Amino acid sequence: MQNIVKMNLDNDSVEITELTPFPILLCEFLYEGDFELMKADLKHNSKFIEESNKIEKLIKYLPGLNSNFVIYPFVLSEFISYLSEFNISYSDLAHISLNGLFDTVLLEADKKNFEFVKEVIEFILKIDPSFAPAYELMGSVLIEKGEIEEGGEYLEKAIKLDPWNIAALSELGELYFNLGEYEKAAEIWKKELELSPNNYVTYFMIADAYIQKESYEKAAHVLEKFLNRFPNSILGKYELSSIYENLSRKTEANELKEEILNSTPEYSSDIEVWAKVMFENQKYKEVQNFIEKFVEQNKDHQHFKLLLVIPYLKDKKIEEAKKIYNEVKENYMWYIYGLKDILNNNLSKDQLEEIEKV
Repeated sequence: MQNIVKMNLDNDSVEITELTPFPILLCEFLYEGDFELMKADLKHNSKFIEESNKIEKLIKYLPGLNSNFVIYPFVLSEFISYLSEFNISYSDLAHISLNGLFDTVLLEADKKNFEFVKEVIEFILKIDPSFAPAYELMGSVLIEKGEIEEGGEYLEKAIKLDPWNIAALSELGELYFNLGEYEKAAEIWKKELELSPNNYVTYFMIADAYIQKESYEKAAHVLEKFLNRFPNSILGKYELSSIYENLSRKTEANELKEEILNSTPEYSSDIEVWAKVMFENQKYKEVQNFIEKFVEQNKDHQHFKLLLVIPYLKDKKIEEAKKIYNEVKENYMWYIYGLKDILNNNLSKDQLEEIEKV
């Protein structure tokens, strides 16, 4: 053991060795900063306690000693080496929390540092083989890397350990959907809804899975259930009306479309489909009035201005339409592609060429 430096602290002194930093690392990553709990777990490890006592002395004089600057980055090989040097086994760590270390893994996963993620998750699972979030994250990483089968197995394991793991259920359903196993995807997403019935998007995912199988009755049932919970959802009404048309339930489909025509959007996700139905029924002024007010009150949704191009051109306001189109093109080009069908269905080729002129 190498002495690095000897620090004089008033009437006391502390000999810093290459082992002294470890109690800080162990405390932050596995004990969520609870120094006393860590020392209680390792009270019979005199070597570790000696270094811990040094840290407690140092922190009185150096309060920033446990800052991120000191403890990061986390290097697994060094951490394992420290455990070995202090002769600490996983069974000694009776009251640890893996949340701190797992947060570090999540940050690296966001950076696509998958090798680091895989190594640390394997380490976490050695400590606690029942830590479900680790299986869920590993499954996500493997799927993103293209290792589909193994990724699915990890997600299945996460759900087996924690049937309430909504993220794992959502990802596993998506995996089966992408594999063309639509019935299985729908059943998994139904379990997700049982746990989180207000999960708006999941209803549409289940309905889409049934539509892929042409199981329109099942798809209709899902969206009927959705509208019981979200009765003002225009998107829900529109999608259900399309399903009713496939089932030759024309009267019910028309009733839903009539409801859409006599409503205004409560959710931003409803705006585009509402405008589409309104345009189909030549209600251009109503769309114009709503969108103008909406974008004035919602500065973070300026891309919806593009919908104004259609009523402006219908009203011969060519310069206003061109100005908006160019503004959206400059700042939200993605939305021009997203709204392509609505623009093409409501504007002539000449009108489209006119607004695209610089």
